[in-house]
Amino acid sequence: MRAGLWRCAPRLSGREVVVAGGGLAGASCAWQLAERGASVTLVEPRALLGATSQYSTECYRDFFIDSALVPFMSRSVELMETLAGDDNVINLTRRGYCFFAGSDGGKEALERFAVLASDFGAGELRSHKSLEKYLRSPASGFRDPALAGIDLVYGSDNIQQIFPFVTKEAQVMLHARKCGWMDSQGLGQAMLAAASESASATRTLRGRVAAVEKRGEDVAAVRVLRNDGAEELLPCDAFVNCGGAWMSKIQRLVTDEALPLENEVHAKVILNDVKGVIPQSSTPFMVWRDQMMLDWDAETREGLVELDDTAEGGIVNSSSWVGPQPGGQHLRPAGNGRVLMLWEHLHRHMPVEEDPEMPLSCFLDMYPELCLAGLQKMVPGLGSYHGELGRDTLVDGGYYTNTPDQRPLVGSHGARNAFVCGGELLAKHVMQEELPSYAGACSWPRLVPPPEIVVDLLDDS
Repeated sequence: MRAGLWRCAPRLSGREVVVAGGGLAGASCAWQLAERGASVTLVEPRALLGATSQYSTECYRDFFIDSALVPFMSRSVELMETLAGDDNVINLTRRGYCFFAGSDGGKEALERFAVLASDFGAGELRSHKSLEKYLRSPASGFRDPALAGIDLVYGSDNIQQIFPFVTKEAQVMLHARKCGWMDSQGLGQAMLAAASESASATRTLRGRVAAVEKRGEDVAAVRVLRNDGAEELLPCDAFVNCGGAWMSKIQRLVTDEALPLENEVHAKVILNDVKGVIPQSSTPFMVWRDQMMLDWDAETREGLVELDDTAEGGIVNSSSWVGPQPGGQHLRPAGNGRVLMLWEHLHRHMPVEEDPEMPLSCFLDMYPELCLAGLQKMVPGLGSYHGELGRDTLVDGGYYTNTPDQRPLVGSHGARNAFVCGGELLAKHVMQEELPSYAGACSWPRLVPPPEIVVDLLDDS
């Protein structure tokens, strides 16, 4: 029996499926199930496409040092392109991800990553010591087939010709091409619209899953506490948990077997770039790869050590800002003069409750200044904003819900007809279709072991 199939499955087309969670994962699940003839009830206590789906950086990529993740993400990109259509209704871009390094160690890391990622299916690797054959990314659109693979560009002069605002310290640039961002709300709306336009019924129920009723080894019904205070019992042939940061809490209604998930704060700074430091029409997603030291004077360093309140249970770990900082600070233009800035490691120490708050409000007060200081290493012109960040500099965010090996979690769990996460792969599990080669890498327990060393170029720690 294949993973994700239960032994005594009832009808296929026409199944009644309850999906918990109305974010992007739930929307993708509803779309893919509805296209396969299932009747879907989407249960969500908040606004659809809210929570983290509302506050993400809206980016995507297909390059990993993992032979399972590359085809998984490549298929995801194909589905996004289908939804975008000829009119590109989700504003899908393909400017790529650019990683910069100035040290010999950073150069070697980028080269090693590029070779392995290409070997695992991320496309052709091209090296450039001149720019004769280097292709600049377009401001918009994604249709050019040449926007694939990986380019390594060597030399500060070459990098400066492409991106004059990047530091002259950058000696190598890795440009992964089949990457970019989109309008995530537009993506979600497109998936929900496709689900509602299918021949099968799709319904949204505002409320939270309060209980799961089982019959033997199967989920028989889901009890929902509606937002108006009434209860509603939903008999079902399958139950899908797309609860995002609340997945673990919801799954405990199905089984005592815990999911291998941990939430972490994912916060971003929204800078109103009135000085035009970051060109809006040509800048890709940009990452600084090398470790660095933040430039504090002696008095400030002493004050940061004193400010640290983690010993008393606080979240201000300012003594750690005095020493070496990992790379991984990144930015992208967001239109209308805005720039998104992030440095995830700064919030990674913060505990997240099992029932986390949303909207997220617990951020480090100095997060904008820290992001600015870190990104100044890559883009020196951002230093002109020191001491000038005003009220129009905003911070928001949501949560990353991670597995220990950073792979997705998609498959059956807790009951023969209970499943976690969403998308096409999840729908194939529910509808008993033939599963793709990467399915075993996404199930739990893993049927395909992960790489021994998980490498993420977004974090040098």
